[in-house]
Amino acid sequence: MIRFFRFILQIAIIAAIALWLADRPGTARIVWHDTVIETSAAFLALGVLVLAYVLHLILRVWHFLRHGPMHWRLRRRLSKMQQGQDQLTKGLVAIAGGNAIEAGRLAVAARKNSGSSVTALWLQAQAAQMAGDRRAAQEIFRTLAANEESAMLGYRGLITEAKRAGNWDEVDRLLAEQPRQKPATPWLSLIRMESAARRHQWGEAETALSHAVAARLLDSDSGRRTRAALRIAASRAAVSVGDTETALQAAEQAVKQTPDWLPAIIALADRLALTGHNRAATRFIERAWKTHPHPQLARILQSLADESLEAFKQTERLCRNNDTAPESRMALAEAALDADIWGEARRNLMACVNDRSATQGVYKMLARLERRERGDERAATAWLTKAADAAPDPVWLCRICGGANEEWQPVCASCGAFDSFEWQSAGKSRGALSYQESTQND
Repeated sequence: MIRFFRFILQIAIIAAIALWLADRPGTARIVWHDTVIETSAAFLALGVLVLAYVLHLILRVWHFLRHGPMHWRLRRRLSKMQQGQDQLTKGLVAIAGGNAIEAGRLAVAARKNSGSSVTALWLQAQAAQMAGDRRAAQEIFRTLAANEESAMLGYRGLITEAKRAGNWDEVDRLLAEQPRQKPATPWLSLIRMESAARRHQWGEAETALSHAVAARLLDSDSGRRTRAALRIAASRAAVSVGDTETALQAAEQAVKQTPDWLPAIIALADRLALTGHNRAATRFIERAWKTHPHPQLARILQSLADESLEAFKQTERLCRNNDTAPESRMALAEAALDADIWGEARRNLMACVNDRSATQGVYKMLARLERRERGDERAATAWLTKAADAAPDPVWLCRICGGANEEWQPVCASCGAFDSFEWQSAGKSRGALSYQESTQND
């Protein structure tokens, strides 16, 4: 439409000039050597215009012959790049929708149209990962890592693949190689922390954690919890080499970071007892028991007593404010059994049975009670039979692989996960099931 109006405007201008010349007749005389040309001024003007137009056409034809092929190739290239961009967009949408096959097809098409661009390679690698073709994904990530501009994407993909395969030696190798490309990469801090934790290098892990927190890769609550876990691990390491004072300081720092976290509470209670601060340990356990009753706290308190009767009395004092809690009844029953106070042990154990909170541990203690008090093997066997069908006692359970432990551990011995233990009844969580499925697929 615009071209049409432009054409009409040009015709109107030419007509106006023609009318203007027609209203103003005149003659023009051109002398060139012996040649004399006489004509009207209008005809001369028309001739000049025609000549100029012909020259313009000649120049246009020359320009097309000289530059036309290049311009055609450029337009074709731009068209293919536009197609590649559209395919990349559709591929990203397919990745978001979980359609690995469609994403892979679009990534290959985008590479054909726009060349091996970083985005196209990354999209193809993501599609390969979703389809389970890890070898292809690794090859593409290596290609990206070899390019200085895309090295970060390549290394991140390779490290992620190595983590998924459980190859932490390869992770450490890539971490050592990557700084030559770009040392200050915030996302690497969490990887470095996890790697150092698996190697039990707690100081190195805490340094990496500080970088991650500074880069805001973790929120403040997660940062404090992770730092507390590292301090507990450092405390355990100090105990193993006999440095009890350092162990106590680390446990105190862990509680300062997370005052209500059970592993930190247990660690500090244990270190206070270990360093001979019995009175401080007793007060700390009694305060913690009000909100966090736990069998390990009761056992630490009982270990402070010189003999079993004193341990029972301390346990009574510990549980006096919440003596109906299952943890209190279990602690009282265990202390009573050790002190041969049969009636008190039976009263607390049967209270658990009657209110249907009895676990396997309750029935096993009842069996012990029958053997020790009455020597009644038949009654003990009956209680053990009930124990087989009872709910399991809570344990420290890894939320990743489902591995159980009697004490909180900083690193799971089964799957190597850091700070993955939670106090709960034994069983397989969704995380454990997912972990098993992934290891079976590998």
